[in-house]
Amino acid sequence: MKKQKVIILNSEQQNKQDLDTIAELQEGLQRIDQFPVYTPNLQWFEQFVIQEQQNKKKILIRDLSIFSIIAFIILSGMIISLYQMPAIFIIVQIITSIFIVVYTSVRLIKKANHI
Repeated sequence: MKKQKVIILNSEQQNKQDLDTIAELQEGLQRIDQFPVYTPNLQWFEQFVIQEQQNKKKILIRDLSIFSIIAFIILSGMIISLYQMPAIFIIVQIITSIFIVVYTSVRLIKKANHI
């Protein structure tokens, strides 16, 4: 840690510095108060909220559509492989189960070592 230098002032100097600091703060606050404050009207806020809700709804519909399409493709592939090639289906299931166990174990080991 850095050593900090402290200057000890007598009470007159300290009082003068305190008064100067207070005066500077008050002057700065008065300058801030002089700036005009613009508050948008209620209609602008309502329009903004409606617009944001519409954007969120569009994003939700897009995400759900993408999810549904991907889920349909994956499930179709799994069902086709189950009926057409059961051996490959079983192999894929075993590989997936092993991958999940290994991945989870590695993550837990990394987390335990990190702590």
